[in-house]
Amino acid sequence: MTESPLSAAENASTVETVVAAITEGVRSGLLAPGQRLVEADFTRRLGVGRSSVREAFRRLTADGLLAFVPHRGVSVRQLTRGEVDNLFDIRGALEALAVRLALPRLDRAALAALQARLDAAEAAGDMAAFSACNREWHALFPAAAANPQLAAMIAGLGNSIYWLQFRVLVDRDRTFATNAEHRAVTAAVLAGDAEAAERAMRAHVDGSRRLIQSLPDSCFAA
Repeated sequence: MTESPLSAAENASTVETVVAAITEGVRSGLLAPGQRLVEADFTRRLGVGRSSVREAFRRLTADGLLAFVPHRGVSVRQLTRGEVDNLFDIRGALEALAVRLALPRLDRAALAALQARLDAAEAAGDMAAFSACNREWHALFPAAAANPQLAAMIAGLGNSIYWLQFRVLVDRDRTFATNAEHRAVTAAVLAGDAEAAERAMRAHVDGSRRLIQSLPDSCFAA
């Protein structure tokens, strides 16, 4: 029997619910690298069907947040140091491209307001607000670039390093210091200087890579 449009929409909604729950669990540290995920746990806790959980697992495995091992099931993926470098090389190139494409279309007043919120969170030492603004700031450029494929690729790369980004947040001073890099990108965009904005974004992404690589070996796969 053909699935009705309403049923398809409801199923898509439940899959997104599971994806969001797993993503937030990894980002917050509730789900640890290497931890095995059990379908029944999510169906019970979220009140969704097993097919929705399986589809969420499949999607997040494709994004790189989860890993599937035959005969062992799905677990939170743990990256090697080399994989982290590779991912950040790609992310730097894509985010720099997003800034260039976004520059003619971006709402500069919205960017300036968001930078002001980042500055306020840094000054107040409010890590929760800073992290939320950081995610919003990074999402602003792909959204304005008018290139859905680019936005999807950047979002997928972000998923694969959520837990590492969380671990970096433990070092508050170094995390807040990254806001100077945000300001450099923001200033270049507001000045309409595409080349400077690209350079500043690449430097910012590489700074995040170096922060993650400063973590102990226990945080990485062998």
